Amino acid sequence: LCLLLCHSTLLAQPTEVKSEPVAIDLQKARPIIESIDKQFSKDYLNGDSAAIAAHYAKDAQLGSLKGKEILSYWGRSIRNSIKNNTRNLLFTTTALTGDGEFLVELGIYEIKDDKNNLKTKGKYVVVWKQEEGRWKLYRDIGL
Repeated sequence: LCLLLCHSTLLAQPTEVKSEPVAIDLQKARPIIESIDKQFSKDYLNGDSAAIAAHYAKDAQLGSLKGKEILSYWGRSIRNSIKNNTRNLLFTTTALTGDGEFLVELGIYEIKDDKNNLKTKGKYVVVWKQEEGRWKLYRDIGL
């Protein structure tokens, strides 16, 4: 009887169902990510570090920075850009891949002065995730 009850109890235990991630249509995702990149650039040009920080997920990391450190970083960066005339931050997506949970964007960033002279250029990797139905920066790494 004990074996029968134990066996019945084990069978009655809920099992975890693992579902496959839903595929993301990268053709539709790319213009969304590029549009967020453009808004990010506008927020930088406008000196709005709070708007920039809002592009990040709640548990995001910018390099090793987290939470309010991300807001502080962008505030300092904006102040330096005003002082050094490097207000124009431009992003170019070179590759976008992903699955049902994350998108990975590879790209090139350029920083220009107000006369459109190139001051700095580099590469970046951003991992995006959806939060409340919107794509947010989850991991942001400059290379």
